[in-house]
Amino acid sequence: MTDVRRLLYRTMVIFLMASFSVLSLAQLPNHLREYPLADRKASGDLVAPIFNGWTPNADGSVTMLFGFANRNRKEIVDIPLGPNNFIEPAQFDGAQPTHFPVYNRGGFIGINERGAFAVTVPADMAGTEVVWTIKNAGYEYSVPGRATSTTYEMSDGERALGTLAPAIRFERDGPESTSREGIRADRVTTSVGNPVTLSAYIQDRGNRADYPEQSKLLFYPLTTDWVMHQGPVAPDFERSLVLDIDREAEGVTQLGAEDWIHVETRATFSEPGSYIIRLRVSNFAAPDSRFDNMCCWSNAYVPVTVTQ
Repeated sequence: MTDVRRLLYRTMVIFLMASFSVLSLAQLPNHLREYPLADRKASGDLVAPIFNGWTPNADGSVTMLFGFANRNRKEIVDIPLGPNNFIEPAQFDGAQPTHFPVYNRGGFIGINERGAFAVTVPADMAGTEVVWTIKNAGYEYSVPGRATSTTYEMSDGERALGTLAPAIRFERDGPESTSREGIRADRVTTSVGNPVTLSAYIQDRGNRADYPEQSKLLFYPLTTDWVMHQGPVAPDFERSLVLDIDREAEGVTQLGAEDWIHVETRATFSEPGSYIIRLRVSNFAAPDSRFDNMCCWSNAYVPVTVTQ
C-alpha cells in the first residue's frame, strides 16, 4: 500500500469513527449528552439521588437507605421539598434532605454521601418501590428503592470484631436511635443570630469482649457530625465534626448501660425558617467499620424553628 493510500485509509477511518460518535451522541437524551465523559463543573452540575440498600426487620417491614452525590466541585446545592425534590409514594415524602454539600472523600466513596436518611416500608406494602426524584440545573434523576434483590440487602448485626451502630439519645433516659432512620428530638426554637445549643448522648455499643483474640480494645472513639439536613441556609456550627476522646480520658475500660457520652454544639442561623439538623454518630475508628461498607453509624434529627 502506497503512502497516499495509507493516508486516505486512515483519514476515512477517522471520519467514520467521528461520524459514529456524533450519531451516537445525537441519540442520547439532552440531559445525558455531556455527562459520561465530562469533567465535573464548579457549579451548575447535577445532584443525583442514590439507593444504598435495604435491611429486613423482624416484623416483616424493610428499611431502605438513601444517599446522594453532588457532582459540583464547589457549588453547595439547596433544593426545597416539592416538584424538584420528592419521594413516591407520597407517604414517604419529606424524609429526604434539601441541602446537598460538596464531598470529596476520595477512593471508592468519592463524592457520595451515604445513608443520609432512611424510610421503613410496612410489611403489608412488601414489594413497593420507593422512588426519590431530584431535578437540578436541567438534570432530572430518579432512583427506585427496592427490597427485591439480595445484592442490596444489608445486615445490622455485629461486624467482624463486634462493632455495631452507635446509640443516640436526646435525653439520658429517652428514646434511642441505633439506625439510619433515627429519632427526632423535640423542636428547638431560636431567632436569627442567637446561638442555640444542640446536644445528645451517644454510646459505643460494640460487643468486642467476645472477640479477645482479634481486638485488645473494648471501645473506639466515636465521631459526631452535625450537618444541615433541611432548611433555607446552612447555619454556622461552633463544632460540626467532633472526635469523642472523653471516654478514654476518663479511663473507662468497659461498656455498660450507664456509659453514655454527652456531646453538644452551638448553631447560629442567619435566616428565619424551618430547619432539620442531622446528627451522625459513627464508629469509623474501629477496624471493622467503614463508610465504604455502610457500617457503622446512626442518625438522629433535630427540628429547629428560627424566627426573625
